Parts: sequence; structure tokens; C-alpha cells
Amino acid sequence: MADLTYEVTFKGVASPTLRAAFAEHDLSTGSGLTLVRCAQPDLSDVLSRIEELGLELLDVRLIADQPGGSRLGEDPGAP
Repeated sequence: MADLTYEVTFKGVASPTLRAAFAEHDLSTGSGLTLVRCAQPDLSDVLSRIEELGLELLDVRLIADQPGGSRLGEDPGAP
């Protein structure tokens, strides 16, 4: 089974202090948003931190492909 990766977006550009709270994850900022990329086992921890810090959660997206190259919801046999 493929390792699932998620992108979690919250409102605001992370300060150096806030970046430290998510240091073990890939983090990027731009256009007034911060995006944290994490593996599925870490997703609940990332969401908990966002809530504890009083940040506004905007989006959670699954970004990894399934084995065989098909994306979730796609029929691998479809043309």
C-alpha cells in the first residue's frame, strides 16, 4: 500500500515560531496561507496543533497517488 500524504492549509503566513511548531513536516507559505505536508499517521497531530494554536483551518487534501499510478476515485481500467 502506498504511503498517503496530505496537504493541510491554514490561514496566515507562519512566523518563525509557528514554523517551529511544525518543524518535522514540510511547510510552505504564500498568498496569506500556510501549507503543511504530512504523512497519514501524522495528520491528526497536525490538525490538533492547528486547533490548539487557534489557527483557521482552510483545507485538507490527499495528494498521494495509489499504487499503480491511479488517483483516488479513478477507475484504473478507464480509457
